Amino acid sequence: MEYNFSKHTVSYPDSFLDTVNEQIVDVDVTLPDYCPDIEKILKCTLIPKVHTRVVLGGQLTIDGVSLVRILYCDSIRHNIRSFTQTVPFSANFSLKSTPEQYIVLCDTKCEYINCRALSPRKLVIHGAFSLSAKVVSKEQTGFYSFDEECDLQVKSRDITVSDLCAICQEQFSVNEDITVSNKPPVESLLSYSVSAVITDLKSIHNKVMLNAEITLKAMYIADIDSGETEHLNYVFPINRVIDCDGVTDETVSVPLLEVMSYDLHLKNDQMSDGTLLLLDVKLCFSEMGFLPKTLSLIDDAYSTVYITEHKREMLKCESHHSCESFTHILKSTVKLDSVEISKVLDVYCESVNASPIVSDGVLSLNGKTSVCMLLKDKDNVPVYVERSVEIDCKPQLNRTFDHAQLCNCFVNSVSYRLSDASTLELRIELKATMLLSDSVIANPVIEVMTLEEKPVACDDCSLILYFADKGEDTWDIAKMYRTKESLLKSENALEDNVLQSAQMLLVPTE
Repeated sequence: MEYNFSKHTVSYPDSFLDTVNEQIVDVDVTLPDYCPDIEKILKCTLIPKVHTRVVLGGQLTIDGVSLVRILYCDSIRHNIRSFTQTVPFSANFSLKSTPEQYIVLCDTKCEYINCRALSPRKLVIHGAFSLSAKVVSKEQTGFYSFDEECDLQVKSRDITVSDLCAICQEQFSVNEDITVSNKPPVESLLSYSVSAVITDLKSIHNKVMLNAEITLKAMYIADIDSGETEHLNYVFPINRVIDCDGVTDETVSVPLLEVMSYDLHLKNDQMSDGTLLLLDVKLCFSEMGFLPKTLSLIDDAYSTVYITEHKREMLKCESHHSCESFTHILKSTVKLDSVEISKVLDVYCESVNASPIVSDGVLSLNGKTSVCMLLKDKDNVPVYVERSVEIDCKPQLNRTFDHAQLCNCFVNSVSYRLSDASTLELRIELKATMLLSDSVIANPVIEVMTLEEKPVACDDCSLILYFADKGEDTWDIAKMYRTKESLLKSENALEDNVLQSAQMLLVPTE
């Protein structure tokens, strides 16, 4: 005999694809006529930019360009110059199938880059970057409840899990005209970077209201003859309404705003009072929305009439999802024994590599960041220095948790102080966002089968005396004698399931 069970579902995010691909970048650079000859290469940077990521026909395709930026000291005036060149790339990843609901996450990291000068105007560049691709899909797992009223006795318990109610993603572009009016005019761009931070997020019925800030940081040449450099730090807000089926005002949001690619151009405008720059940024917003859901799991079951056999299934979920952000200050001292600094041109962090570790309920964020320093020595010659700064922080968060996943980690600002002619004291402001959650692991009963050829042996007595020890469970006693737990507790006026002391019990039999 088989009993009827109802299967209910809970949704969760699953890594449908999680892989890394290495992209090789080989390029020969010949400086155009308007660029002066190279005397010394200061820094060669590889910046991958993603333009599109498309899932079609069982395949994920990621297209973009690798921007190679060369900072060098020119042979005429011994000033800093810059030249960039782009190389397209395309990567394909096979999928076993195409999930119905998913988001695509990708990240790039420069692994190495080598730059060799063949002549003052020709360079050979060889490098590589890793392209990590992840497809997160919405999947479902089941739990079971018993449908019928019969001789089957069921022991159940309620647990709370996070149900993935919404998953969505949207790519969009932002264009901004920037007038440089309160600073010296821009003669030539040397380097620039763009970052995006979510400032506010509200969910309503099937819509997400996104507010964010875009930050442009740029270094440029203000005077070609003297080589004088200036910095531009420009921040502007954006807002956007994004369709996201399933979200409500009660949804716990796990958002991610990625800068896929960006370009900054000088724009000629005779009507403008200052230099006009045109910024194009391509962004990707991803959202996973969770709602708490109560599951009633069957821990045990038995029949009062027949011997039974069980079938169980492992259930692994997470609960209490939340996003927590924190700020950490890194301090480091950089000593340059071989360089006597006359001027600091720029100090910035190029990359952050960090990962969270949870041990005994304590979260640690460990990794490192690369600090890049453009300086001038005592002879007024540009010098480039790079140092690695260790990240080791233990943020104090407002809740306990089992798991922590790093959503975003970046350097918000870098400040410095010259303590002497060869020593820089750095203060690095690090910002990070974590996804916290708790583990839920259970092994519930999903099926009960009765062996009709093995009926429960009948006892002529209506009551059985049982001498119970302290700590015994009334469910286990009732199951031992194939009676109902409710009758056992009623007959002995018991309120708790676990006996608080040793005692004699009257076990009713049916």
